[in-house]
Amino acid sequence: MHVYIQAASPWLNEPLKGFIREHVPESTFYDNFADFPRDARTVFQICDGWELNRNFAATNSAEKALINAYPNSDALARKNYLSRAVEFWTAKRPGSILKTHSPLTVCLSLDYAEYVDEALMAADDLTLFHSLQENENKAPAEREWWILKPALVDCGAGIRLFSTLEELASHLELAENEVEDEDDEDEIEEGLAEKDAGKDFSPNLSFPGLNTLDGLVTAVGGMKLDAKGLGNGQLTKKQPYVFKEGGRIPSSEMREFVAQRYITAIAPLEKRKWHVRAYVLSIGRLKVYVFREMLALLALEDYEPPWLNPSLKSSLTNTGLQDEEDILAKESMREFWAAPDDLLPGGESWKERVFDQICEISSEIFRAAAHTMADKFTTVDRCYELFGVDFLVDMDGTAWLLEVNETPAFYQQSIAGPIALRLMESVILVALEHMGLVDSGEEKNADVRKRMIEVLDETNTLAKSNITEILPEE
Repeated sequence: MHVYIQAASPWLNEPLKGFIREHVPESTFYDNFADFPRDARTVFQICDGWELNRNFAATNSAEKALINAYPNSDALARKNYLSRAVEFWTAKRPGSILKTHSPLTVCLSLDYAEYVDEALMAADDLTLFHSLQENENKAPAEREWWILKPALVDCGAGIRLFSTLEELASHLELAENEVEDEDDEDEIEEGLAEKDAGKDFSPNLSFPGLNTLDGLVTAVGGMKLDAKGLGNGQLTKKQPYVFKEGGRIPSSEMREFVAQRYITAIAPLEKRKWHVRAYVLSIGRLKVYVFREMLALLALEDYEPPWLNPSLKSSLTNTGLQDEEDILAKESMREFWAAPDDLLPGGESWKERVFDQICEISSEIFRAAAHTMADKFTTVDRCYELFGVDFLVDMDGTAWLLEVNETPAFYQQSIAGPIALRLMESVILVALEHMGLVDSGEEKNADVRKRMIEVLDETNTLAKSNITEILPEE
């Protein structure tokens, strides 16, 4: 077996190689993909996600292969698509657990703050619009609160809390940029006039208004392409969104958001809000496993409801918003099963009940995505993917599905490191079993295997796929 390991968390590379050697000792490892043989018959890959095109090509040519990413998993990873999958699935299955364990979510297309009321009226669901109207005449503690999330941006960026139309608008970008656009048009006209007058004029893709190839060709007429760029100009990389703490979201560039009903009735862990990070493995077409060991991720500050403390450091449990020093000093990552037995009603059994809910919800959401959004959750037998699925647990012990994360981050420090190693050891075992390289009944693997709880097997239920290979983009 020819193996290429380039994990998103580099500290896992060597342990992953060790887990593979334990089961397939004759494996050959390559640190440089340029050396990877194009005629390899058996291929196993773990990639960081940025070079998937070339890695998919190696998977196509092999007789037996497995790679750690599906061609498309947007139905799970994009918050607006995840909401649609729940909506589509529960529309005909009102008894589904997703109906009662997924917070009400409204998909929004937002740009400027001045037009937020039009955006609410244009949404498919007017629940949010009516809720904000009713909140106007209520005291903050009596309102229904909402949380705004960009559909695709991760690490907690761009998340805001609100309860009124005015509060929502205050989080969005103002339309001042439209004035700048008018100035840009004047600059373009001046530049074209200079060109007609025979003056030196060398626009490129960074020139205002010419950020597309069509616009540039229209402006300058004939041109030559070279390896370095377009004519005298250079291709410019789109700048990432800039989220300032407490500032306005660059909504005119993002557009797609979800507003989710904010759950305030929670049981704080050592006075801090927390959520469960579960690791869910999806493999082939389609089996789903939940790793029994889970993390409890804590907010940085003591919890207070948003009407008393609107600080995101109190309300958000995403570790992406915390510095590594804070995570360690405040012990923001805990082992779920070590949580106090008396935190929720039922004694120590509340943790088992939460885990059972997480298994059932995970099974149902992957099933829903595969059956209702096959174009956005493209399951292929030669692919597998590990997701970090987040759940909030309320005062009643109900687990609520918050979001699904592709390529979850793995920390080496504290208790997160050993859990990550045990997780990847189980992932490798299940993956090699799927390839037929390891006997699933081997007794020596029993302890590693039982950490993974199989919650779904749609192998004989999904319609036959007509995908024969994954073509890389040119």
